[in-house]
Amino acid sequence: MIPVGRILRARRVSGVISTDDILPARSKYVSVAPSEMARHLFENLAPPLSGPLQPGDVLVGDDLMGVGSSREQAVSALLAAGVEAVLAPAFGRIFFRNAWNLGLVALEVRDFGAADGDPLEIDLAGAVIRHAGRALPFRPVPPEMIEIAHEGGLLARLRKSLGVG
Repeated sequence: MIPVGRILRARRVSGVISTDDILPARSKYVSVAPSEMARHLFENLAPPLSGPLQPGDVLVGDDLMGVGSSREQAVSALLAAGVEAVLAPAFGRIFFRNAWNLGLVALEVRDFGAADGDPLEIDLAGAVIRHAGRALPFRPVPPEMIEIAHEGGLLARLRKSLGVG
């Protein structure tokens, strides 16, 4: 869960980004460990990211994000790399659902001009992103989805509610 007041780092990606751009298909066969798959994130993107992803990073896209296959490994690899949220004007529906199911915050927001490396803050409960002294509102996230992200994903929430593991 992204606590209010925590400063995150924007990581820009441009154009339509498919799940193959996020995690090339051949990389999902390297290992089943998300941490190993994370080493291959965006390796085919041109131009590539300007450095490795790290905890506290937020992917900020300017177009459609996560189209293509329903590969949930793309989301688990992003989480393993430390990505805490993905912001884009639109998402492939399966990627969007996989993100929330695994506990990755995915928000549909217009491009607000964040440059790679810019600090930003996301207030999920207040439905606002703070960047460069501005507040960008977004459509409020249902409380249940915020709880799912807070608990580490849908399966973690289910385990907790059932008192299992």
